[in-house]
Amino acid sequence: MDIAAPDTTVPDTAGADASALRPVRLHALTPAEQIAKHLGQGILQGRYGPGDRIGEQAVADLFAVSRGPVRDALRLLEKQGLVEISPRRGAFVVAFVLNDVIDSFNLRASLLALAVRYLARNPDKSALAPLAERLEELRRLTQAKDTPLTEFVKAIGRMGTGLIQCCGNRQLIQTYRNLPHDAVWQMLWVTQQPMDYDAPARRLDSLHDYEQVLLALQRGHAAKAEATMRKIMADSCREVVRHMRRPGDAVDAFRLQAL
Repeated sequence: MDIAAPDTTVPDTAGADASALRPVRLHALTPAEQIAKHLGQGILQGRYGPGDRIGEQAVADLFAVSRGPVRDALRLLEKQGLVEISPRRGAFVVAFVLNDVIDSFNLRASLLALAVRYLARNPDKSALAPLAERLEELRRLTQAKDTPLTEFVKAIGRMGTGLIQCCGNRQLIQTYRNLPHDAVWQMLWVTQQPMDYDAPARRLDSLHDYEQVLLALQRGHAAKAEATMRKIMADSCREVVRHMRRPGDAVDAFRLQAL
């Protein structure tokens, strides 16, 4: 059963603006996971600032639940490095470091680069059939003028996961699934306003890049496929950093250059 939040906000969470306290409706996962996702997105999008206290009772009232699921949600956020729980004081938002986001892109880029090398070197090209179908879906969504941002981002995500799933390397697939900060990665994209692919030109560029990846895979050009895959990840990383970066945020140039 979905948990419906009340129609009124509860301005009890110190340091957060009113938009962070809008009632929301939860649709999936356990109550604790749903609450953690909502709060985590608020932290990543800047609605909660470093040092802000997240009051258990305020969140419980907001989602019309007991404090038990809220405590579980805060523990999940602590594991993800987004909050710090202090005995008798509560949960406080930690300073979110953009370098961690860049590192997450670098890890995924390396695994995706290896996946496309496997696909390019594999003489059996039957594994590429599902990728061709996903690319056609991405092409259709790119050409449509009214495609919602969230739908396009999901299609981009299906291209990436498709490359991993089709590569034939079981250890690579499992490693990708178990990447650290995977919950943070999901929060960047599974939101009403993802941090990339909003502009039509950006969508066209991304479609072209994935067309080049699939063409390189079909022709067995491993180096070309890997270089284009790394470009895709680097372009998206730069867009996310641009959206998330605030005055005073430090970013190590060498991390961006690693892509």
